[in-house]
Amino acid sequence: MKRLAALVPCLALVALTLASAGAQAIRVTGQILAYQSGFVFFTTGDGFRVAPAIVLKDAKTGGATELSPRPRLWARATFDADGTIVELDLSRAPLPPEGDFALVRRYAIALSSPFPNPDLVPPTPGPSGRVPTVFSGKLVVVVFEVRVPPSTPLDAMVYITTDASSWNPQAIPMQRVDASHFKVIERLASGTIFHYLYTRGSFASEERSEGGLEEHPRTALVSDADGQVYSNIVYRWADQAMPGQVIQPNVFPTPYNPAPFPNLPPGIHTPHP
Repeated sequence: MKRLAALVPCLALVALTLASAGAQAIRVTGQILAYQSGFVFFTTGDGFRVAPAIVLKDAKTGGATELSPRPRLWARATFDADGTIVELDLSRAPLPPEGDFALVRRYAIALSSPFPNPDLVPPTPGPSGRVPTVFSGKLVVVVFEVRVPPSTPLDAMVYITTDASSWNPQAIPMQRVDASHFKVIERLASGTIFHYLYTRGSFASEERSEGGLEEHPRTALVSDADGQVYSNIVYRWADQAMPGQVIQPNVFPTPYNPAPFPNLPPGIHTPHP
């Protein structure tokens, strides 16, 4: 019994030693790539959450430091049991390797889903047949790009008019890409459907079909894809004549323009207000 009683303190000491070893903090050293929004990122590509009351120390002396975490500095990171960095020991000089990032990689923040590059998304065909009725409503990158006729003035603005905007001729302004192309990027909820045409800012300068007739509105349907691209062509504008055609004015004679109808047949008098 005396031997057993003598072993009890020894067993307790061993248990305490094992517990303290299991609770020992994990430390790794590396070079900081970024420090922002409550996270620190190392050049290994790993990012970890930082405790709100993180302790900053000098890596050489272990005392206080005037350095603040920033790119290119070296740091010894101390993790708690939850995988949060609670201490950073900073240094301008490289630190000797310590720890293994493989042991803390399970604490690294997960990557967010990649953001689609709209320039790599293939053109989206218009909706045909049966239209799906179930959409997630997530925001989708939708690109509208249009090629305009060579007769488009170089200082012209191009807009998209839609039935969702009550056919406002300047509903969606576009950005000029080059002399013959305009583009705009919108973020629309999946399930959005609307009809649209292109204008130069008014109904008088709305697009026309290749034959010079009124163009039928196109249809856009936003699906659950990561991105969509609608590529269109404007063949001519309503206020520009076709080859061999003279545009008839839509105004009455005024003192400054007494003969706005120069092509009336002989014997037909100029109409007056």
